[in-house]
Amino acid sequence: MELIFGLGSGRCGTTSLAALLNRQPDVCCFHELAPSVMAWEGAEATVGSLLRDFGAIGEGGPRWVTADRVVPERETGLARLGALEQVTALGDVASYYLPYVAFILEQAPGARFPVLRRDRDETVRSFVRKLTDHGGRVKRRWWEPPQVRNHWLPRADKRWVSDLIWDKNFPGYDLPDGSRLEDYVARYYDDYYARVGALEEAFPESLRVFGLEHMTTRGGRAEILEFCLPGRAHVDAEAHLNKG
Repeated sequence: MELIFGLGSGRCGTTSLAALLNRQPDVCCFHELAPSVMAWEGAEATVGSLLRDFGAIGEGGPRWVTADRVVPERETGLARLGALEQVTALGDVASYYLPYVAFILEQAPGARFPVLRRDRDETVRSFVRKLTDHGGRVKRRWWEPPQVRNHWLPRADKRWVSDLIWDKNFPGYDLPDGSRLEDYVARYYDDYYARVGALEEAFPESLRVFGLEHMTTRGGRAEILEFCLPGRAHVDAEAHLNKG
């Protein structure tokens, strides 16, 4: 059974990547399956548990995985996992697997890591929009200041609100006082893809970077699918979710 761990900074098409993979026969791919039990550092036991569960499913065992069930999309993924007659590929797509690439490959040498990359400035703007009043989903009175999350703070700061689930899934940066949210996101973007570059050089057969534009063309999607599921007949499908 093939294992796929999709990567990308976030705000770069990872939801669409999971949707594309789920259009393939006998494939179940989650998107951010269980962020509440993950962390940017020190979550090897959690990742190892997921690999054990995926391996048991591949061997015909119970289709049990740990999932955060508060998001409807995860319920859909769990239903798909249970409904498939056979499972020949399993995966999860989430930015926070990046620090665990080498660890995963030690346990599962055949795992594939497709990485999506979006333009830097577009990614920064998209993160800022999402993290301000939760992307417009938080309604506030006109005199109240916006609620802005900053996942990259290593310490408390009254300018931003904390996020108990997601803050631990990003690296922390001790930037100078007065730094804007944009500065934190840009630093994260640069560090993330620098680390991706090093991993691509170290594991060229296992990890490959695709621009977001690959998701928008038939040929680009075919390249992604052939990398993730080599030698198979693939089903093309336009999947551009969370656009903007």
